[in-house]
Amino acid sequence: MPERHRVLCRRCVLAIALATAGCAGGPTSPSTNPAFQFSLTPATVAAGASSQGTVTLTGPTPSALRIDLSSSDAVAVVPASVVLPAGATTTSVTVTTRVVAADTMAMITATVGDERHDAALQVRSPVARPPTLDLLELDASVVRGGQNTQGTVRLTGAAPAGGLSVSVRSSNAAAIVPGTVAIQAGALNATFVITTRPVSIDTQFEITASYSDQTRTVPLRVTP
Repeated sequence: MPERHRVLCRRCVLAIALATAGCAGGPTSPSTNPAFQFSLTPATVAAGASSQGTVTLTGPTPSALRIDLSSSDAVAVVPASVVLPAGATTTSVTVTTRVVAADTMAMITATVGDERHDAALQVRSPVARPPTLDLLELDASVVRGGQNTQGTVRLTGAAPAGGLSVSVRSSNAAAIVPGTVAIQAGALNATFVITTRPVSIDTQFEITASYSDQTRTVPLRVTP
């Protein structure tokens, strides 16, 4: 065979080999990183529940695209990667969570080449938090001596089984309050009566409610 023909044949074989190699590869991240977004729905879940992650490209990918995934905390579990099929613009991934003793935040990261996006996932502990004292309020902050007014104590959450008691006191004997106010199990608030005595001059003082280490105080004025 003439030398010129042998050179042409070698070039043809090389071209076919390169074309075959380009078609045979699996999903890879392209050298030009595609623009994409990553989100979680919902962003807050109870421990043991799942969230759905969504990767969305700005345009269809010409070939299969691998998206690497990671979690900053073991409370949230993700697969190492997912593959976006050729021609697709979006894919989803399930993020599972484990039971925790306290509320925990995990950052879920999606990476394609040098581009990465983070989404925060809040995992709520199944352990119910005890209620705390939210507020103390009076129906009237100014009353005539000898008249009554009503006070209300409110919690941040429902009272536990068996209920609880809130301590109440007055800084002046011109107002008489019960020593404790009972809030029934499952209730958020309770009311109590403040009885005032006749006074000869304007008298201003404080009514205070206490529960655990929380204290709420409001002013009360009694007039002649």
